[in-house]
Amino acid sequence: MADQVRLFGTWCSPFSTRVIWALKLKGIPYDYIEEDLPYKKSAQLLKYNPVHKKIPVLVHGEKPICESMVIVEYIEETWIRLL
Repeated sequence: MADQVRLFGTWCSPFSTRVIWALKLKGIPYDYIEEDLPYKKSAQLLKYNPVHKKIPVLVHGEKPICESMVIVEYIEETWIRLL
């Protein structure tokens, strides 16, 4: 997939870490955007997760995916590694 992959997270979140590991294990290049939670939520985070306003959020192209396990499942289904 040629679309840009961005991950909104924070260093101390085990849920963000779960997604980071999934991306690294698949060898998927991504941009990491560190959020300063709970004090300042960026406009981009609020744009991509307006209901819950929580991390992690993976943005593939312009499609946001929320919740770490849903993101991991999306990664598995989207980037199938052929051996």
